[in-house]
Amino acid sequence: MVANNPPQNSNRRFLPTSKLFQWIILLAILVFGGWMRITVVQQTQVYNPLGPDALHYFNYAYNLVNFGVYSKDSSALNGIAPVSDSYRPPGYPLFLAFFLATVPLKYFLQVLLLGQAFLSTLALLLTFFVARAFLPVILALLVTLLTALTPHLITLNHYVLSESLYTFVLLAFLVSTRGGDSRWPAWFAIGIVFCAGGMVRPALFYFVIPMAGLIWLRRELPGRKKAALAFVVGFLLLLTPWSLRNKMVLGSWSDDKYLASSMADGIYPDFVYNGNPKTFGFAHRYDPRRKEFSSSMALVLKEIKDRFSKEPMLHFKWFVLGKPSWFWSWTIVQGAGDIFVYPVVSSPYFEQKIFKTSHRLLFSLHRLAVFLAILGSILAWLPRKYQPISGDRPLFMARLLSLLLCYMTVVHMAVLPCPRYNIPLRPELYCMALFGLWGIYRQLVDRLTPKPKPVG
Repeated sequence: MVANNPPQNSNRRFLPTSKLFQWIILLAILVFGGWMRITVVQQTQVYNPLGPDALHYFNYAYNLVNFGVYSKDSSALNGIAPVSDSYRPPGYPLFLAFFLATVPLKYFLQVLLLGQAFLSTLALLLTFFVARAFLPVILALLVTLLTALTPHLITLNHYVLSESLYTFVLLAFLVSTRGGDSRWPAWFAIGIVFCAGGMVRPALFYFVIPMAGLIWLRRELPGRKKAALAFVVGFLLLLTPWSLRNKMVLGSWSDDKYLASSMADGIYPDFVYNGNPKTFGFAHRYDPRRKEFSSSMALVLKEIKDRFSKEPMLHFKWFVLGKPSWFWSWTIVQGAGDIFVYPVVSSPYFEQKIFKTSHRLLFSLHRLAVFLAILGSILAWLPRKYQPISGDRPLFMARLLSLLLCYMTVVHMAVLPCPRYNIPLRPELYCMALFGLWGIYRQLVDRLTPKPKPVG
């Protein structure tokens, strides 16, 4: 049996307990991580900053600021009024709209990317607070350091893509749960923050159900049922205006075309069409029937059913084993490869030793981190006598992260399992990996420590 010591009692064996010393280390990580992010933003040249997804986001923001219309339509640039849609959620376009409205257009991209680098640096601080909620300080600092060095979390800042904002808002939601231990109004506010994350990446929306269930089942939480209800109400409060806008403007509460398209793109085993390696990563572009069955959810589901009936084992293996494996892999499949989404002309990762070394280090650790995170996610749900932590708060955070990683994996078993989508989850992945490693360490210590002999 493992002794149930709280995280703070385990610090001495790892690190001097001086809080000043701990804060100095954290500050050093933040400064170094911020320097890496700003350096990459300033010294990276992208061939086409407004690639396919980026152009959509920019058009939404541009049309919103200049015409008051939420639309991905580019026709406004030709003097034609844009047509409203809801293909993508409003979180990131609103973020871009702030910069477009406050910064001259010729400086927009430069200021935006620096803003994303700053937000990504703040995310490191939030990462520490999340990790510290259930890990010893040395492990929380190590999680923060790994997050600071992760190349994907650095390079995503020089693209007009939503990952930097989503990483920050998701961590903000997790940090906010640390203050939701007593009264229901706190959980009402947490629900609003959670919904803000879904407004950036809608895959998070459906996590409201398992999250409310986790709160409901938290026996040590006073008024847990009222807290779960308040969380859902807060979530709906922020979601309702967006849904009402869609109903009034478009005639429907939501637009399922993006979800249908993502599911359609994810039906090709190993990202290839008909086994042709030349189609890798973009199999949907080679399928002449793709446009036919990707126009609605009903047609996509029928196509998946038909493919399963024709080749059940191939598609079972792809959906159950292949998709999770690809989702948590390293290389960005639908992009320039490795750590880049759009091709770049130059990058510090091509020439500067410190960046190249950190890339090699994180690459070599990635599979181990995924494996340990699986162990940590299982450990979080074992009986408390097997836990390396004690207390309701630390265990709640460990189980929340475990549930979140499991949920995201299941979601991407249904849609396109592009590895790019795991990047905002790297801080949570490292948290659970170090939690799993800590659990192994504590088990070994317990088993190898001589037991006192009974007297007499």
